[in-house]
Amino acid sequence: MERDCRGQAMAEFVVMTAGCLLLLFVLVPVVAKLSDMSYKAQELARYTAWERTVWYNSFGASDTLPSQIDTKDGYLAIRSDADILNSAEQRLMPFEATTRSFSATDIDQPTASNKLWRWTHSGQSMTAAGSAAANSSLKNEKTPSLAYDVLGVYNDVMGTVNKALKVISFGKGDDDFLQIAHPTHNFYKTAVDIPVPLTNGQFGGKPLLGDAFANQLNIRANSAVLADGWVAQSEEHFREKTDDFVLGTLIQENPLWGVVRSVIGIFEPSFKDVNFAPVNTKPMPDKEVNCNVTTGFCYFK
Repeated sequence: MERDCRGQAMAEFVVMTAGCLLLLFVLVPVVAKLSDMSYKAQELARYTAWERTVWYNSFGASDTLPSQIDTKDGYLAIRSDADILNSAEQRLMPFEATTRSFSATDIDQPTASNKLWRWTHSGQSMTAAGSAAANSSLKNEKTPSLAYDVLGVYNDVMGTVNKALKVISFGKGDDDFLQIAHPTHNFYKTAVDIPVPLTNGQFGGKPLLGDAFANQLNIRANSAVLADGWVAQSEEHFREKTDDFVLGTLIQENPLWGVVRSVIGIFEPSFKDVNFAPVNTKPMPDKEVNCNVTTGFCYFK
């Protein structure tokens, strides 16, 4: 009986090593990389959607921008969807120890050296540079809210009234007077799709992850944001915004109000001093201040 059992432990060790341990050695790094890519895809989706809170879209429907914006003046910060997607991959997926700093090439097509993951079989990379931006999308849609529908009806009605007021003021009225010049197609949805080629990834002459993934495996993630592109804009842009959103500014700085105030001021001089307190968008001056420790207020010298 002892001779019959001799070598059984060795056979069990070989079976365990070949059937389980070697398989774990191969699968654990692969699963870890795919998990990392899944997390990175979600990060890309959030980053790409968040970028729309900074930049306006340079392409798309005309109502993606507020009505008062004139891109010819050069004070509107705009970026195309392709630029944002390329920037996301450039900054979040490079095989580098530190995050890349912002530069003029930040929006360029990712290069072949921009690879975060490495495929360990036959030197094949897990994903090619530029594939995430090429396969992903950033789309703007009409904001899903009843308030925006009501806003559209209001602007249509007030637009007709404003035309009549411009005639009365001999064409000096503001085009956005009585309007709420707010974009109604500023709901951005990001769909990130990172293709993972596995054609050469084989084990024992067969596809490593089975026939279903023999050609390609995709890592997907989605995100969405209600964006308005305020952050990266100039002082002029904010001033235009206050002209349309702040009632005091909308009335006080409108030429039509100056005509009305002057006419009524003929009969009641005190009416010329009526002030609706317009909002001032000028940045704070870089000057020293005097602070009152009792009241807590500070004043520029």
